Order: sequence, then structure tokens, then C-alpha cells
Amino acid sequence: MKTELIAVRAEEQDTTLVERAQQGDTEAFGELIDRYRGQAHGWAERMTGDPHLADDIVQDALIRAFLHVGSLADTSRFLPWFHRIVRNQANMRMRRGGPYGKEKPLSSWKKPDTGSVDWDNLDSILGHLTRSASIAARAEQDPAHQLMRKELYETIHAVLHCLTRKERNIFEAYFFRQLSPEEIADLFQMSVGSIYTYLHRTRRKLRDERIRSSLALLPDKEESPLRRSRMLHLPDWPPHTGTAVTLIDRIGHWLAALGNQRETDELMGVSGFAFRMKISDKTTFADGIYIYDWRTEITSLLRSLGYESTVLCGQLAASPVPLLAAAERFPVVLPIEEAVLPFIRQYIDLGKPVLYFDTSAARPFVHEWSLMYGYDDDAREVALTDVMIADGKRLSYDELADNPLRFLVGIDGMVERTSAKTNPIVVDPKSRAELAMREAVRYSRHGCTYRHGTVYLSYTSGLAAYDRWIGHLTTGHPNRYGMGQLAYVYADTRRHAARYLRSLPLGGEALRLALLASEAYEQAAASLGALSAEVPFVRTTELLTEEARTACASWLKEAKEFETAAVGYLEKAIIELHIKER
Repeated sequence: MKTELIAVRAEEQDTTLVERAQQGDTEAFGELIDRYRGQAHGWAERMTGDPHLADDIVQDALIRAFLHVGSLADTSRFLPWFHRIVRNQANMRMRRGGPYGKEKPLSSWKKPDTGSVDWDNLDSILGHLTRSASIAARAEQDPAHQLMRKELYETIHAVLHCLTRKERNIFEAYFFRQLSPEEIADLFQMSVGSIYTYLHRTRRKLRDERIRSSLALLPDKEESPLRRSRMLHLPDWPPHTGTAVTLIDRIGHWLAALGNQRETDELMGVSGFAFRMKISDKTTFADGIYIYDWRTEITSLLRSLGYESTVLCGQLAASPVPLLAAAERFPVVLPIEEAVLPFIRQYIDLGKPVLYFDTSAARPFVHEWSLMYGYDDDAREVALTDVMIADGKRLSYDELADNPLRFLVGIDGMVERTSAKTNPIVVDPKSRAELAMREAVRYSRHGCTYRHGTVYLSYTSGLAAYDRWIGHLTTGHPNRYGMGQLAYVYADTRRHAARYLRSLPLGGEALRLALLASEAYEQAAASLGALSAEVPFVRTTELLTEEARTACASWLKEAKEFETAAVGYLEKAIIELHIKER
């Protein structure tokens, strides 16, 4: 009876979570997946007999479930529905030619009747396969096909040299001697988990080496390139110095590392981030904070600060790319370290950190901007900052290459005067102040100019974003986690807006109006701060109560009133500046 009661309660919880997920609540969907990911992997592995292929199948099934959860009519039937998705994905993979498609694993090659091959020796096996393919190429009717197979064997022979002796031994035991992971663990006096780790790492290394060989990137084995390492010292950057907008926070820390200390208020003001707001039209997802033209905005901001820069960006093929609306114009790139490490080494060797978009930031963040300040070829790691880890963290070269959204920026040097003539940099403090105020007014009245092409994502920006946000609270189903980040970030940006306006080198009536705008932004920040206190930026599946949603909507209405007044004061201050000039 007790077991039946637990099962009924679990089903009721599933039903509630599915209903919330259908309304766009990603935390609810995430909790469902946490419950059943292991079970789904078991289904997929039993169908395919391959734990690694099962990983891919489950990943595909999760994406399809997320996209189609709204079509589930009977919300109490989530588990059978999800099981059917996993089964269909597994069947689809098997119909494509089994778990390996057109490529057979080494373990599926049949041993021909010959006594000249040592089937426990990898080099002997590959040598035999290469010779056999060469003979078949002369005898078969389709020599081109056999020649391609010969080249494949030769390539495999080459790339397997990337493995250590222990990795090769485990590889041979698993793929050639057909031992199970449990038998290999007993053979090498290791845990079964460690064997799986070795096999996973071996597959990854072979994949990367195969790409390198196809691009002629394999090094000459006679040459041993010098391994290098370099770690830069970053200056202290206490929390009160920075901002919740981690792009601007990292740029401030970056410039400080180059000996050019800038006030965060100034960077927030001249970049325009102090005055921005963008809300998803679907729900209170936090992605709107990141949706803008990264390449243009970052290089333009650095240029306005006197620096030329270079961007390295891309997205991996066949990978779910976070923030697709920002990354959709990035080129498709290869998941190999040679595509990114030379860029990192180049700048760090010059004593310059590299701006990096990190999709593995510590919780509660999902992904954030960081500074990369070191690399170590022996450890195969890079060192970088993390918004939640005071001492920073390390990423392996493999993790770096596998980041589905690749974006790095290096500073090349100061802007040359000849270049500045065609693209003048505004250096006069008063002119820069007017430019920042004009941009703040334009953005508030007309919104963001960046237009992405992803049809299923849309956003509202500027003052109108407040109405969209309020609508999510009053008539929609707000995403609590995203809302916590939105409130946390936008309360902080308005505080910086207020401080920046107080620092402007204005006089007379224009100064008075700017100070009134500053006070209004301060009040908007207070209202958004109250919202942030009600919905803190933490991971939770707890729903907002009706009372909390009503209170949050009220604070947003207050914040909009204050910010609308602030924009009006800025418009009058700009007019006053031109009257004075006459």
C-alpha cells in the first residue's frame, strides 16, 4: 500500500511538472529530466547495446521532448510518451545502418582465415587490414571503394598513435579482444567507472585526431613540438568594483590588467548597457540580456576606448547552441583545439588576457563572460575567471574545443591615428556624454536595432520591455529562475545609470536635468531591487504565488514610471545643450 501511495504521488508530481513545462517553465521540465534521464539511458542502451550511442539518443530525445511537450494531451502520461520518443530515436539510428551508420567499429571486422596476424596486437591487425584492402583494390570491380577503405585503415593506424600506452591497451582489450568493461577493470586492477572514462576519452581523442588527419594537421612524429605554458597575473577586482553585466565587468577587469583602469560606471554609460532592457516575448527567460550583435558591439566599444581588437567566433555543427539568436550568424567550426588554442596562446604570450564566453559558468549562472589568463600544454588546461569562483577555474583543451558557442576576443593594440581619421573616436568628455544620453533616449524610445533571423524567438526592448514583463506576470506563466536574473541585472544597470549621469561634465540647466534623470534612475533601481529581493537569483522549482506576482508587477510599473521620467529629463538635457551652443 505504501509503495502504491508513493507511485501515485510521483505521478501527481509528474502531472504538475508537465503542466508547468507546457507553459514554458524550464525549471519544471529540468526536474522531469533529472528524474528520468538515467531511466532513458537504460532504455536506449538496451536497444542499441552501446552506452555511448545511448548518450546521443537520449540527448536527441530530450531536445524533441522539450520542443513537443506542449503536444502531450494527457499530462499524466509523460513517462510512456517520453519512452516512445527514446524508442523512436533509437530505431531511427538503427535504421541508418545500426549504431555506426556507414562506418563499422573495429570490433565488427571479421577475422579472416590467416595465421599471419597477431590478433592481440593492434599494429599487426591494422597492417593486415591495409594489405588486404590494397590487394582487394586490385581484384575487386570497384577498386575506388577499396582504395578508400585502405586510406581509412592507414588513417586509423596514424591517429591511434595519439593514445598513451595504457589507453591503447584498454582500447585493444575492448575493441579487439571483445572484453567487457568489467573484465578489463579486473585485468588492469581498475574500477569499472575508470574503464568507462578511459574508453570515453579514447573515443574523443580518436575523433579529434581523425579530423586533424583529414585536414593534414597531424604533426610529424619525428618532430616533438615544445610544450608551453604561461600564466598571467590579473589585478584584484573586488565585487563592489564591477557590475552584474559580466561583459562590461570583464572588460573593466581586462583593461585594468593592461594598466588602463576605467570606472565601471563610465563603461556602463558609454557602452549603453546601463540603459538597456530586453525581455523575451515567450516568458521571463533571461536570454534577452545577451541578445545583441556581439562582434559589432564589442569591437566598437573597445575602439571607442582606443583599442583595436580581433574576434574568433563560431558554432559547432550538430550541437544545441545556447543563445542561438546571438550566435546564428557565426560560422560553423570544427571541435578541435587547433582551431582555438593558437589564438589564445598568441595573446597570452604577449601578456594580454583573452575575453571568452563561457558556457560552463558556475551556478546560478548558466553561461557568462570570463577572462582567460593562462594555458598549460602539459596539463592541457586553460585558466579563466568565473563569476562565482573567486580564484577562477580551469577548463581542459577538450572542453574548450567542445564549447558549442565559440567566442573569443583579443586586444591587438591602440587605435592608429590614420585609422582614427576615417573612423573618429569621440574623446571630448562633453561630446561623449551627449552621445551616451542620445543613445539612452533612442534605445528607450525605439528599442534594440539588432534583428536576428531566428523566427521562433522574439524580444521586446526599451521602455516597452516593462509592459512585456508585466504581461508575463499578470496573464502568462513567468519563468522564475530567468526572472530572478533579469531583476538582479536590471536593478544593477539602473544604479550604474544613476551614478554615470551624476559624473557627466555638464553645467547649468543641462546639469540640473541630468541630475533629475539620475535621481529617477535611482528610484527605478530601488523598485527593481525590491523585485530582486522578492525573486532572488537562485535555482529553484518553486512557483511564484499570486500575491508575489501582483507585488512584482506593481514594482515593475513603478520602475517604468520612474524610468520614463528619466528619459524625459535626458531629452530636455540634450535640447538644453544645443540651445547653449547657439
